[in-house]
Amino acid sequence: AKYFAIIPAMLMATFPAISPLNVMHLHSPGSAILSAVIFNALIIVCLIPLALRGVKFQPIGALAILRRNLLIYGLGGVIVPFVGIKLIDMLITALNLA
Repeated sequence: AKYFAIIPAMLMATFPAISPLNVMHLHSPGSAILSAVIFNALIIVCLIPLALRGVKFQPIGALAILRRNLLIYGLGGVIVPFVGIKLIDMLITALNLA
């Protein structure tokens, strides 16, 4: 999602033909980059405890584990960055930080 935030915002003025790639409609190139960097920093801080603690072993079938992990990490890994970066961009814009 960070690439959908940064690249269209940076190249929109130079290449107007890439405007369909601007699916997030962030405020400005500066706020797009700042939002992506802040989101990445927050995610790293949030994932450190998970990496250090690990996950508990659960004796369930491989298909159930695959389904659960795809739902949590796959779908969450696609949707959460888009929502998070957009919310951070809205906050940055409201506070006039970029």
